[in-house]
Amino acid sequence: MRPGERLALAVVLGLVVLVGGTAGATAYAWHSSGTVNVAVHEAGPDGTDVSLHMPGLLLNAAIVLCPTPRRLDEPNVVAAIAAMGAVADQLARMPDAVLVDVRDGDAIVRVEKKAGRLVIRVHDRRDRVDVDVPIGSVRLLAEKLGRASRRRAEA
Repeated sequence: MRPGERLALAVVLGLVVLVGGTAGATAYAWHSSGTVNVAVHEAGPDGTDVSLHMPGLLLNAAIVLCPTPRRLDEPNVVAAIAAMGAVADQLARMPDAVLVDVRDGDAIVRVEKKAGRLVIRVHDRRDRVDVDVPIGSVRLLAEKLGRASRRRAEA
């Protein structure tokens, strides 16, 4: 094999390893971040049906890349962000459980932790909203808001 052929083979093998490694890392990140599911059904003649299923990786990227709100230094907001961080940490550690289950006539509101996900269901006789988010995304949002709030408080 001539030196030029060896170089071409090395370049091709290097590209195969690079592309394969990138694809594997992407597949792992995609799988480990879960999926986000949002479904909204509004009854009636002008009602709508919206169903969105997307990789949690996209939600996590949006959390990281989007700017934080400017109003993070108000006392009520600081307290809410601290509580959100504590709740997100506890949700990650606790076993699966129903957190809220309210039934009022035909209306049902249910919030539960299920298989590493925060599942929110709001149903009444006509309309329905279902949101299903990985707990990791909730923790990521709480951490980002907490860091931004602390930075603004220090400034």
